[in-house]
Formats: sequence, structure tokens, C-alpha cells
Amino acid sequence: MIRNDDLRQPAKSLVHLHKSMRLRHALLFSLLLLATVFAPAVARQQGNPKSPQKEEPYTLQVDVDLVNVAVAVLSPSGNCLTDLKKENFKIHEDRVEQKITNFAAVDAPFAVALVLDTSRSTEGKLARIQDEAIRFVEQIHPDDEVMVISFDDEVHLETDFTSNRRGIERAIKRTRTGQSTQLYEAVYLALEEKLKQKRERKAMVLFTDGVDTSSPTTSAKETIEAAREVDALIFPIFFDTSRDMRRLSGGGPFPGGSNPRFPVPSRVPVDPRDPQQRDDDDRRIQMEAMRGKGYLKDLAEASGGTLYAADGLDSLGGAFSKIATELRSLYNLGYVSTNTKRDGEFRKLSVKVDRSDVVVKVKKGYYAPKK
Repeated sequence: MIRNDDLRQPAKSLVHLHKSMRLRHALLFSLLLLATVFAPAVARQQGNPKSPQKEEPYTLQVDVDLVNVAVAVLSPSGNCLTDLKKENFKIHEDRVEQKITNFAAVDAPFAVALVLDTSRSTEGKLARIQDEAIRFVEQIHPDDEVMVISFDDEVHLETDFTSNRRGIERAIKRTRTGQSTQLYEAVYLALEEKLKQKRERKAMVLFTDGVDTSSPTTSAKETIEAAREVDALIFPIFFDTSRDMRRLSGGGPFPGGSNPRFPVPSRVPVDPRDPQQRDDDDRRIQMEAMRGKGYLKDLAEASGGTLYAADGLDSLGGAFSKIATELRSLYNLGYVSTNTKRDGEFRKLSVKVDRSDVVVKVKKGYYAPKK
């Protein structure tokens, strides 16, 4: 369920309707195309006196498969080089050199989706999380547009894309702690319904422990597929909540079980002092944390982004700061692949620059489109 309240824009239907409307959009496009093609012929048959003597040929424009690659170039000391030009780069796909047709320097603006987990695990920490998120926004390029989404047992669109820093700060401060976690719904919404529509460079900064507990319509696999298809870098911040879960579990049974993430039927008595019960809870919590971090790593790799970790609130600001630095230091290279096969196969990428003793950071490759 997606909450609608007075201060927040309703996000309901953005995930749900997106999937159900795909077929309708395809049918509508087909009808419009037929109407465009046959309308001139109908007009000629009806003897329309206003139709021109010489008709312009009809042209259907289609998008080519442009491959976008984000690249960071580091000096031997680890500093980002930000003065490179298009001619300084060479890019190869499966060892075949490609012609760079699009180039964006490091100062080109980004559309940034800031997606914040505000589920129960953030209770007592949200004010600090908000402060660090606001500092992050202050560190990125002033022309970058930012959208803020929070998620708990519902998904909340706090503000759509805007460069108004006061409005973004108000949106971040508006977030509230909820209960369960619709992580997959929030990621899908940000990618498919928001970032996909933006034409500038795109990125998602995702703060979460990686554990989904209540997404009703979206799976982890769907979000990974969306990450591969949408040209948006994803920078997850893995926030380890396992100690908080252990504390909550050890403090007494929750309604329905000893742990809110691993409920057991309420008819089964749970004694938090039972060593065996505590050991079982610890193992489950640890396994869930590892799965959550693994999911975030997969999400980052699928998009070409980077996974950062924050063991606690004291290291959260550092993680946000590293992401801001990386965003300000990325070049964007675009090319149309010489491999025209639409086979869905993985294609390896390599990027070189004409500078000695530098380190080039780029994603390993991408999956070709399918027929």
C-alpha cells in the first residue's frame, strides 16, 4: 500500500500501473502509427481540397541503441582528473574499438534520485540520517536535479526532480519512520517511472540495509533487470542494522514472534532468554544482512555504480561524501555499437586514456538488447 498524505505527493499507481499499462501503451502506439500512415490516403480518396499537391514523405524515427558508459579517471595519488576531452578517450567493446559519438564532461548535470529507507530500523536515527542526506545534496553540483523518495511499509514521493535546494531539504526533513520495508517497490519506481524519463545523466543514491520485507508486486530480479536497462548509475549505501535487530529481538517478543523480520506464529511461546532461540535469531539476522548486502552489490554492478558501506551513523557522512565526489568526477561516453546483434549477450567494455600512470574506473560491460 502507498500512503497519500497532505504533505507528500501520492506515489500510488506509479509502480502498479506501469506494469499494467505496458500493453495498453503498445496498442495505442500501434493505432496512432496506423492513423498516421493511412490518414493521407484517406484524405486523397475523399478529395480534400486543402491537401497539398506535393506531399512530404512520411518518416518514422526510431531510437538507435546508444550505449552510455560512465568513466572515472584517477591519478596515481587517487585524485580524480577532470580536465580530459573526448579525444583523450578510446573505448572498446569485446576488443573492437567503437566510435565515441556522445561525450559529457564532469561538469555536465545529473538527475539524482535520493532513495531513503525509513523503515523501523531507522527509529531513533532518522534525524541524523536526514542531516547527512542534506549535506550530500549540498556537495553535489548546484545544477543537479534531485528527487527524494522514502520507503517503509509504503513508498513516498517526497518531491519530484528539482534543483531548488530549499525544497529538497524540506522534502528530506519530511521523511518519517514507518514499519516494514518496500525496498523493491521503491527501486523499481525510481528507475522505471522517474529516472527512465530523464534525458540528462542519471544516478540513484540508495540508503538501506538491502532487506525487503513487504513489496507486494516487485521482486529483486525485476529491479536488477531494470538497473541493466535504465542508463542510471546506482550507488547503494549499505547500512548495517543487524545489531539493532539483535537488540530488538533480545528485548522481548514482538507481536507474532521474536523478531519483526522473522516472525513465528503467535501461538508459539518465545522466551528471549532461551540461548538456542537467541542463536537461531542471530544466524537468521546475519544471513539476512548478507543477502541484503549481496543484493545491493548486484544492483550496483548491474548499473555500473559503486557499493558503499556505513557500519553506523558516524561513517554515513563519509559514504555520502564519497558518492558526491564520484558524481562530480564522472565522464560520460556514448557510442552506437558496431555489433548489431540483439541477442541479450554480455559485452565486455574497456576504456583507455592517453595519459600515463592513471587508473580508469568503468563498468565491466553491459547486456545487449534483445529482440
